This record gives sequence, C-alpha cells and structure tokens, in this order.
Amino acid sequence: MPESQPTGIYRLTSIGRPVDPAHPWNRALLLVLPLLAVVSGGIAAATGDNPLAAALAALLTGFAAWALTRELAPDDDAAAFVALALAFIGHVVFAANAVAAVFLALFLARIVNRSTGLPARPFDTVAVLGLVLWLGLAGAAPLLLLIGGLAFLLDASLIRPLRRHYVAAAVCLGAFGWSLVDAAPGLAETDPADGVLLGVFLLLTLAVARYRSAPESRCDATPERLDRLRVDAGLVIGYLVAAQSVLQDGTQGWIASPLWACIAAVPAGLLFRRIT
Repeated sequence: MPESQPTGIYRLTSIGRPVDPAHPWNRALLLVLPLLAVVSGGIAAATGDNPLAAALAALLTGFAAWALTRELAPDDDAAAFVALALAFIGHVVFAANAVAAVFLALFLARIVNRSTGLPARPFDTVAVLGLVLWLGLAGAAPLLLLIGGLAFLLDASLIRPLRRHYVAAAVCLGAFGWSLVDAAPGLAETDPADGVLLGVFLLLTLAVARYRSAPESRCDATPERLDRLRVDAGLVIGYLVAAQSVLQDGTQGWIASPLWACIAAVPAGLLFRRIT
C-alpha cells in the first residue's frame, strides 16, 4: 500500500494500531486481559477495595505494558506477555497503575519506529506534542520535554524524515527552557543503588540494540520490514522515559508504573532466544 494512500484508521492516525484478532498472539491477549481483570477485581473485593476500579486498572496496565513492549521488541511476542505479567504483579502487589508515561513512551516509540510503515499524520503530531507538554509542564516532569524533543528530532532526521517534526522538537525544547525560568527541574536525589541500576539497564538496552537481528516484522500498513535504526531509536526513547521516572521520583519511580516491566522484558526475551 503506498504511503500516500492510507486507508481505514490510517487516514486519521499512523500511530493507532488496532489489535487484529487474526494474529494468534493478539487472540491470546484478548483472552488474557479479561482474565486478569476478573482476578484483580476479585482480589480487590476480598480486600475491601473497589473491584470495578481494580479491574479497569488491571486492563489498562496490562495492555499498556504489552503494547509498549511490542514496539520496543517487534519480533518478540513472548516478551510482550512477560511485560504484561510483570506489570500485573506490580499492579496487584504495589498498585503500580500510573500509565500516562507508558502511553507517552508508546506513542513516541511509534512515531520514531514507524511500526505501521507510515509517517505521523498531523493529528498524531498535535496529539503527542500536546501529551508531552501536558505531562512535562502540568505534570512537573520537565525531562519528558527533552525526551519528547529528542523523539521528534529523530523522526525528522532518520530515513524518510518528517521535516515538520523539527518544529515539534523546537516546541518541546522551548517549553523545557520556559519551565526553567522560575525553577530548576525538580529532580529527586538519586540513591547510588538507583544510579547503578539505571546504568545496568542502559547497558542492557544498548546491548539489545547492538546484538539483536534486523527486524523480521513487517509494517502494518505497508509491505516493507521495519527499519532497524528506527526500531533501536524507539527502544532508546522507551528507556529514557523509564529512566526519567527514577530521576524525577527516586526509588518510587521503579514501581509507580509498568515502564520498567517493559524495559526488563526486552533484554530477557533476547537472552532467552539466544540460549534456546
């Protein structure tokens, strides 16, 4: 399908990927998510919490973790389910339900890696830029402005660049500068152990980018395979969003959302494939 003639949902958005039940792994997801919602609701009812809220949180948390990991490791369907399982455990044990940053990482990764095969539509640019600005400014997480700017800059620079994203990157960087006018970034004091773990995950992320094979997965809306450099760039963006959570919130940043479940599942999946 030519890029100039998108059809269906892709006439509006290039980053909205429907879950196609024709794919066996997607059918598994559609079975697992309701089951996790029922389990979560049952646990909440037994402990005196709101079962409906717990069930909805489980659905959203599990889906967010699965979807982001599918972008970070497009050829590894199993890794996405590992991330989903870890995210569900975090949801039940630690109430790790903060998914706004997960969806931001998901949308930024899709803009950079172009898993649909199509460049971002105008709606995508405006919507994702708005989400970056909202989380970065209203959410008092200015580092997200830098990460969003980097993602837009990468999309404007890599193969088949979308030049208008230079403007989006400039807006993000300008917003970051504006956020510094009245106050410095409110970063937490990083515990040495947290710094070591961030370094370990950075090395693992870079090792995945270095040693995994070129993507075999094909784009959703076009026949070509995903571009390796773009996929690796999307992986780095995902890591940076996760690292931001620790730099911003300290140790709590490890468990507040499913982000680290996704980042951990990617190298684990690569290692498993290499030893089996």
